[in-house]
Amino acid sequence: MTDLRYAVRYFHVVPPVSRLMVISFGVLTTAGGLLTVADGTNASAAVPILVLQAFGVSTGFAVLARRGYFDLLVARGLPRVRIAVVQWVLAAMPGLCCWAVLGATHALNHGGGNPFIQSGTVVAFLMASTIPWAVSVGLPRFSGAIGWLLVAAQADFGGVIWPDSVHDVIVPVVLLGTDLGHRLEVLTPAVMLSLVSMTLALVWVHRSDIRLEAAQ
Repeated sequence: MTDLRYAVRYFHVVPPVSRLMVISFGVLTTAGGLLTVADGTNASAAVPILVLQAFGVSTGFAVLARRGYFDLLVARGLPRVRIAVVQWVLAAMPGLCCWAVLGATHALNHGGGNPFIQSGTVVAFLMASTIPWAVSVGLPRFSGAIGWLLVAAQADFGGVIWPDSVHDVIVPVVLLGTDLGHRLEVLTPAVMLSLVSMTLALVWVHRSDIRLEAAQ
C-alpha cells in the first residue's frame, strides 16, 4: 500500500495527462454543462469529452518507460504492471470526472432519464478509457486515439456499409445516451474488446523486455 501511494504521488509530480489537456477537459466540461442545462434531452455534450478521453489515455507507456520516466518507481521494486495500472487509472481520471460532472449537472437540472448514465454512455466511456491506452502501450503517445479516429472515419466515410452492431462498436460516440439493454450484439463485443485489450496490454508489459534508450 505504501508503494502504491508513492506511485500515485509520483504521477502527481509527473502526470500522465498534461496540464493543457486537463484545462481542455475543464473548458469542454464547462461548455457541456451549460449545454446540458439548456437542453438535457441527449448526451451530445459528452462527445468532445469522449474524444479527448481517448487522447488522454493514449500515453505510450513503453516509450516513456524506455526514456526512464518510471525509473524511480522501478528502483523501489514496483512491478511494471502495477506502474502501468496506476498510470492508466490516473490518465483516465480527468475524463471520467468530467463525465460525472455532466451527469450530476443533468440530474440537478432535469427530471426523467439521465442520458449520461445510460448503458450506452457507460460502454462508450469504457471503450474510450481502455482501448486507446492498450493499443498505444508499445507505441508513441496519442497513437491509440489517432488509430481509433482513423478506423471510425473509415467506418463512416470509407464507402463500406457495416452492420449496425459493428459500426456502433467501431464508433462508440453513437452509443452516447442510448440504452443497450436489448442490444447484446453491441454490448457484449464492446465490453469484451475493452477487457481483452487491457489484459493483452498488461500481459505484454509484464513479459516484454523494455530497455532504456541509449543516450543521443
